[in-house]
Amino acid sequence: MKRIVCCAFIVALLLALGPGVARATVVTFDDLGSGPGAIPYGYDHVGLEWTNWYCDTGSFEPAYFGGVESSPNIAFNAYGTAATIMASSSPFYFDGAWFKGTYSDNLMLTVDDYSGSNLVYSKTVDLGSAEATTPMWVSFDWAGVTDLVFSGSGGTAPDAFGPGYPYQFTMDNFTFNQPVPEPISLIFFGTGLVGVCGYVARRRKR
Repeated sequence: MKRIVCCAFIVALLLALGPGVARATVVTFDDLGSGPGAIPYGYDHVGLEWTNWYCDTGSFEPAYFGGVESSPNIAFNAYGTAATIMASSSPFYFDGAWFKGTYSDNLMLTVDDYSGSNLVYSKTVDLGSAEATTPMWVSFDWAGVTDLVFSGSGGTAPDAFGPGYPYQFTMDNFTFNQPVPEPISLIFFGTGLVGVCGYVARRRKR
């Protein structure tokens, strides 16, 4: 009986801790050197594939200054064209990231998530002034993400900067969560554990 009670306690503990198992991973780009250069395939060993993302220090040029959330590096979409982040194995939970328009005021940042050719999520945000001294946190809170596409549109060039790439933006501290066991999986595991404990207890009584 004591063993069954003990097993039941373990199950309850697993269910209580299950939702809290996930820990956010923050990709800062600060370990990539002083660049500029392309973010390599499989960077940071976090199960993500980076396409058309470059990295450099926030001091590379004035347009990048305000994009830094964690010093020294930021990521940016090369030449102002669309950039992607794909899950190389399991889908993930996308919390958000810090963004800033590089050369255009009121640049519209659009982020789409696709499953194959099907659009799952989409969000468009006005990044405000390109002369901002700090980046903007954009929250997404998307689950089951596999294929993110980041693109810029619209906006007007401020007098402070040259023409540059009008649809370019910076990104810092990309934050996501790796997949964790669903509560139902923990329930099945716990139920099996209780069954095993009960079986062992009955055999010992014989």
